[in-house]
Amino acid sequence: MKLLNPMKAAACAFAALALAPVAQAQTQGITDTEIVIGTHLDLSGPINFWGLPVKNGMEMAVDDVNAGGGIHGRKLRLVIEDMGYDPKKAVLATQKLLTRDRIFAMIGSMGTVTSAATMPMVLERGLPHLFPITPAEMFALPFNRLKFAYFSPYYDDIRTSLKYLLASKGYKRVGVMYQDDEFGANILKAAQDHLAASGLAPVSVTSFKRGATDFSSQIARLKSDGAELVVMGTVVRETVGAMTAARNLNWNTDFLVSQAGYAPVVAALGKDVVEGLYAGAMTPIPYADTASPKVLDWMQRYKAKFGQDPNVEGVVGYNVIMTAAMGMNNAGRNLNVDTLIAGLEQIRDYRNIFGTAPISFSRDNHLATRRTFVAQIRKGRWVALSDFMHYSD
Repeated sequence: MKLLNPMKAAACAFAALALAPVAQAQTQGITDTEIVIGTHLDLSGPINFWGLPVKNGMEMAVDDVNAGGGIHGRKLRLVIEDMGYDPKKAVLATQKLLTRDRIFAMIGSMGTVTSAATMPMVLERGLPHLFPITPAEMFALPFNRLKFAYFSPYYDDIRTSLKYLLASKGYKRVGVMYQDDEFGANILKAAQDHLAASGLAPVSVTSFKRGATDFSSQIARLKSDGAELVVMGTVVRETVGAMTAARNLNWNTDFLVSQAGYAPVVAALGKDVVEGLYAGAMTPIPYADTASPKVLDWMQRYKAKFGQDPNVEGVVGYNVIMTAAMGMNNAGRNLNVDTLIAGLEQIRDYRNIFGTAPISFSRDNHLATRRTFVAQIRKGRWVALSDFMHYSD
């Protein structure tokens, strides 16, 4: 038997190891009867009011796909890990999903900081990272064939909403209050850039630390500087807290939030305090008395299954799984990483039953949409004020 010299043997071994993740990625999580997918959500931490209904929506989507025959005869199996909105826990959860559960794809991981911590792990393994539940642009750009993003970025969302409000309301004095992190920085830059493009500048800029509960000093400064509209880089509790501080100062100025604050819980928690709040949005919030027959049927099935009324968070969970399933169906029976990517890239101008912005993917663009609409809280519910649009229109 002819033996390889040590250098050549080492080179062959290295080549085999280099190719191993790719080959593994094409088959991991797929059997003749099953496709294993995974995600990490906040089910016990500060944004579990998002995570729990998202989980419900995801599970309902898996049930619907499987009840319809699955993906070319294969059933979906969804593995969900709770990371409590903690990046370290998210990393541990992802390690488990990749190595013990051997998922085929990460779908709908929750949060900007938590998904930013775990996306490199998924990509290094050669697996698809699909539709994280965050509008941060980093999950689509820079382009990577394994990365697909579903939500219009915060930057586009705020610029589009601000353009609409400047034109329709005539604001000239705009202030910004933002969370001092990457999320807040996106909001601040969008506001600054659009005001500059409009020949304006913020009259006041103030920030707060993540987890803050007292916004009295920030609001007092914005009031003193005479802001007619405040653009807020806030999520739910911070949105309500800031507007409560404004009302306590008898300041009835207008406020705008991104998609991060567009949720029924804002109206429910804030009540009269948040009346009139504006937000950018990508998916209309479902209400039973205005729902289409298809959406009403979905809402009734959701309530029967989970014992609670559905909300937009449940819709989001449902949509990300169903969109991934559409790509898997397009891939055909020979499902692997390459055919899934090609299957997702076939999706063009898709409109779901919930009225979400039309989504499309292509070989060089894996961001579903940049279009949003403007909504406002009126009499305790979110009402759409515009059609889908983009600030560049």
